[in-house]
Amino acid sequence: MKITKIERAKKNKEKVNVFVDGEYSFSTYDQLLIKFDIFTGKDVDDNWIDSVEKETQIFDSKRYLYRILSKRRYTENQIREKLFLRKVDREIIERLLEEFKANGLIDDGEYIKDYLDYLKSQRKYSKKEIESKLFLKFKKVFDSVFLKESLDDYDERNILENLLRREKNFDEKLVQKYYRKGFDFEDVREIFNKIKKGG
Repeated sequence: MKITKIERAKKNKEKVNVFVDGEYSFSTYDQLLIKFDIFTGKDVDDNWIDSVEKETQIFDSKRYLYRILSKRRYTENQIREKLFLRKVDREIIERLLEEFKANGLIDDGEYIKDYLDYLKSQRKYSKKEIESKLFLKFKKVFDSVFLKESLDDYDERNILENLLRREKNFDEKLVQKYYRKGFDFEDVREIFNKIKKGG
């Protein structure tokens, strides 16, 4: 088998199409031409083509990850799902995740801390709502000790009172609304009655 032609890809000017024995074989990036010493007339075999295609997928996936991570943060699971949807091999996905975690570009621990601080700063959620939002985002059950320590300074009662005082339609439906949001029923009832009496 021999490389018979290398031509610039039409859709992506950073890539080239490589033809083997007169037939299109694979596409790769300019940067990999040198690494794999790709030139017209080179003798190749299936194993060599597989290794170039694998390296191309790694290179392409890295470029994609740098691009999306430069815009916003993602959890490890979200990154895994995104790469899986792009049909990246599982082995490559895990390799890239390890590399990006080692470089501090994916850090669920820091992300959890920052996201928790953000939710607390909104001053509109119950502790149960915060736990639920964390679970939905990070797809993991959180240690009760971790949550208790993280929310020790979170004055849920004060937040509930501020939220209730902002309400316009002050009727019994409010009690159920805030109970469903995860606030303690007794706290909701007590503060509701206090405000209703003009307290």
